[in-house]
Amino acid sequence: MRLIPPQSRSRRHLADLDMVPMINVVFLLLIFFLTSATLRAKPPVELTLPVSPLAEASDPARDAVLYIAADGLWHYGAEQGREAVLAELQSALLRDAETEFTLKLALDATLPAQDLARALADFSAIGVGRVDLITRAGGAP
Repeated sequence: MRLIPPQSRSRRHLADLDMVPMINVVFLLLIFFLTSATLRAKPPVELTLPVSPLAEASDPARDAVLYIAADGLWHYGAEQGREAVLAELQSALLRDAETEFTLKLALDATLPAQDLARALADFSAIGVGRVDLITRAGGAP
């Protein structure tokens, strides 16, 4: 006759522990956090935004933004260059004709004022009614 020593209840209970539900919960949490996370797109150019004491929180990576670099090069979506960007903006205006189109503009703080004035005249010529300038907080009012 072979005698088997009795196992303690806790050891038997651990052997019966099923890990599948815990693994399922971990994967569900992983999927939840991956889908709810905000992915940030890198801006096409490095800019030093102008400083404004009244700067509001804005996320240039989330919105459709026209970037004007210090060297005067324009970037809007996949388009690059002044003429290509103006053509894309004009087609965006036609697509969104029933809603008020607001252009978000991120430009380098060292961009000459003449270049900004020329850009604003170009926007007015194609029918852009509102331009929001993206700035960074700082300075005294």
